[in-house]
Amino acid sequence: MKTKSNLFFLILITIFTVPTITGLLHPGFFVTDDGNWMVIRFSAFYEALRSGQFPVRFLYRLNNSYGYPVADFLYPLFMYIGVFIHILKFNFVDTIKIIFGLSMLGSSIFCFLWLKKKYTNISAMIGTIAYTFFPYHLYDVYVRGSIGEVLALAILPFIFWQIERNNLVFASLGIALLITAHNSLALLLLPVIFIYIVLLHSQSIKKWCYSFILGFGLSAFFWVPAIYDRQYTFFDKIAVSNYSNYFITEKDVGLIGLVSVLAVLVSIVLFFRKKNILFVYFFVLSIIFTLLTQPFSKIIWDIFPFTNLIQFPFRLLSIVCLAVAVLIAYQINLLKGKKLFFVSLVYVLIIFISSVNYIYPKNFQNYPDTFYSTNLDSTTVKNEYMPIWLKNIPISIASKKVKIIDGKGEILNLVNNGNLSFTVKTDRKSQILINTIYYPGFIVRVNGSSTPIDYKQLGLIKFQVDKGENMVAVKFTETPIRLFADFISLIFLILLLVPPILKINNLHSNKDKLKTAF
Repeated sequence: MKTKSNLFFLILITIFTVPTITGLLHPGFFVTDDGNWMVIRFSAFYEALRSGQFPVRFLYRLNNSYGYPVADFLYPLFMYIGVFIHILKFNFVDTIKIIFGLSMLGSSIFCFLWLKKKYTNISAMIGTIAYTFFPYHLYDVYVRGSIGEVLALAILPFIFWQIERNNLVFASLGIALLITAHNSLALLLLPVIFIYIVLLHSQSIKKWCYSFILGFGLSAFFWVPAIYDRQYTFFDKIAVSNYSNYFITEKDVGLIGLVSVLAVLVSIVLFFRKKNILFVYFFVLSIIFTLLTQPFSKIIWDIFPFTNLIQFPFRLLSIVCLAVAVLIAYQINLLKGKKLFFVSLVYVLIIFISSVNYIYPKNFQNYPDTFYSTNLDSTTVKNEYMPIWLKNIPISIASKKVKIIDGKGEILNLVNNGNLSFTVKTDRKSQILINTIYYPGFIVRVNGSSTPIDYKQLGLIKFQVDKGENMVAVKFTETPIRLFADFISLIFLILLLVPPILKINNLHSNKDKLKTAF
């Protein structure tokens, strides 16, 4: 009976989620701040992966075909997921739309499964609807087009669910996925998760510390190079955005929504009547992070050390979104009979009223897939991940990919799939210029031997060849620090998988696992 009840509510939650994804079914792609960039970046990512680069870090086609190491720094998870969808013959646009849709559905399902561990099914369902339909959540999809944030907001309740299921393996996996889904948002959310564990699961704090270590280890292939390789870029020298322009003002107050105001006002009354550690924690979070989105909090932002990483104060509404869901679920869980029905109905109406301006895209565009798959944009705001040795940012595609700039000769049999191979014939020792931005990891082999790259003068790949015929191969590879990070991730993946495998092999029955599946 319990399993049937769970399935019934999961089906109901899925039905309730449908309105949030109907905008994805419209032909073409909705107009957003970042959506086009995400499709372009994914198409370039897919090309780099097909060329043999793994993990993918340098996208050869972007930046007017001079290349750009954007995948070395910015949330790659949606692109790795997208690869599996794209190979099923979905085009680039539809692939991104599918990830948006699955993320919204995942947000609903995982939020419900987590909240029902604490509250009744009805309470968990109303809280879940609040989470899924929260104005900022929908704004992330249909206005910002921030696929990394939307994916992270689906993973977040999954982690809480696994913590309540006492499942270290999947909680660790969730932490790793969160870090690779959106690194800036993970910086905000991981402390929220850890404090949750300290408050509600202090008796097993060592176990969950191990889970965090596993999560960080699994995702090391991404975050270790992202931190280390930043020294090679302009990121710390460029203000990508002025955070003071992104506080919630009167014109943006709808992102907080009437539902938040109601949930907090009721919670203030309850705060002085009933005490519950989960309720108090998320009540405090809702207050603190809502206030930090307001202009008067600028004095705090001025001294906060990670403003360049967080960029937008309104991004803190991701935490408010989760907190409001918990507050509503807690409030409804206190009710019975007619009060339960009435308050639930009122909250559902307020939730829909709060979301009405964000639940569907305002505009659409209908570009062919080639618009994205041939686009040469850098897909960043201010080319902030451009290597510091680059003298001039490319503004157009080079007339030739490979040039002889000192000497005479010819380039033959050029093959360019990101990696390059060609034959060069020269009448004397010559300089060869490849119109690709140099980034650590590029190697040049001439007649099978590694050749020094001179990149300091132009920031491009330049090297010498001897007189005569030379076979040249240019390839992007992992640096020692990246190989070390890859090795860490591999080791932690083995540590994560082997104990469960051994445990499963020793099980005589799966009854207990089925009983605790939800």
